[in-house]
Parts: sequence; structure tokens; C-alpha cells
Amino acid sequence: MTSCLVSRTVAVALMLLLGVRSASAAVKSGNEYALSLVEAKTPAERKSGVDEGKGKQFFFRYLAVLESKKGEADGAPFIELKTREPSSGMVVKFVVRKSISLSVLQQEPATGVGDAVAVTGVVESADPVARTIVLNPVIVRYKDILAPQVGKEMLSERDSSAVIYSFTGGKQAVNVSRRDADLIVNEKEMIKKLGKDGWASYLIAEIAKRDKAARAERDKLDIYKKTTEDK
Repeated sequence: MTSCLVSRTVAVALMLLLGVRSASAAVKSGNEYALSLVEAKTPAERKSGVDEGKGKQFFFRYLAVLESKKGEADGAPFIELKTREPSSGMVVKFVVRKSISLSVLQQEPATGVGDAVAVTGVVESADPVARTIVLNPVIVRYKDILAPQVGKEMLSERDSSAVIYSFTGGKQAVNVSRRDADLIVNEKEMIKKLGKDGWASYLIAEIAKRDKAARAERDKLDIYKKTTEDK
């Protein structure tokens, strides 16, 4: 009884956070899809729900990691994840292969059992009775929280690529993401020292350095890049 109440509470919170946006978004809410499958009353309704979602792309949030296994296929690394969607209790399984997604999981502290992720994936199969959904392919968007938080949630709190600062006072406009938040700590002092154009140029140069370093890290996980370089 308590378990059902908790699930419904989480479901209501998810509807409030995701319901309005998913109606107009190109990618629908995977959380809502999972919940609709377990709430289907008849075999016909369950089959209809499965057929409707199969082959379509969904955005899942708050996926709690239950199991995480690293592996390699033909020299390419992958991470197999077994997760649980909170509102429905359905197990969502997928294999992460893309280098950018792998780098998100491996950002310190590395994602492990008990953590949560947000992903976009195509439904390969779904079984409402066994309560499982398999996604293939999948993209890891960012490390997430385990359940919706009370109050307003800022994207920049979860997604390191979300823009938190824009500067348009120089010759070139610059957007700074949460990853590079440390660059703008001494904004006033730096503008006074470098001038507005100098400040913009400084930000652009520093962000470019970090982007290059991030690409180099991702390339280490990219088997196709390695193969090309070895030749």
C-alpha cells in the first residue's frame, strides 16, 4: 500500500514537471510512457501501448542505476546499464556505446549503482507484464537526480552544457556553460583589467582549450577515431 502511494506521488510530480512540455516536444516523455504501460487495464490496452511506443524516441529522467557492467566489443568500449524508472517501477535496460555518452558516465565521480541518469533512447522492446523496457540506441544526456525535487529545477543544475552566463559587450558574443563557471568568478576584475573585448577574447580562448581537451578525452573512447589514427 505504501509502495503504491509513493509511486503515485512520484508519478504526480513527474506529470507536473514533464507533462506540459512533452505534449509539444518532438521527443516524448519516457517516464509518462512507462507509467502508461503499467496502468493499462487489459491485454489489448497493453499491446496498444507497446505498439505505439516501439521504434519511437523518448526522453527518460530519474533513471536509478541498478546494475552497471563495462565491456568491449571489437575493440570498442561499452557500458551496459540496468535502471529503474521511478513512477512506474519498470526496469529500463540499454547499452551505452557512443563516446560522448560514455564520457558523461565516466565524469568524476563515475556513475555507478545508486546514481541516476537522464537519457534519450529508441524503444526496441517493452513488456508491461515483466515490467521491462529495452532502449536501442541510446544517448546519455546528463547525470540526474533520483526523483523530482520540490520547487523550480534549473537545467544548469543537471546538465554541464547548459548556458549560465552570456556576454555581449565585446565584439564577439560569448556563452559560458556550467562546466566553465569558474572562468567568470572574477568577471568584474577581469573586465576592468582586459576591457570588454579582451574579456570576450579571454573567455573564447579558454573555452576553446577546454573543448579541445574534452574532445581528446572522448576520442580515447572512440574506436573509429583510434583506428583512423593508427593507420
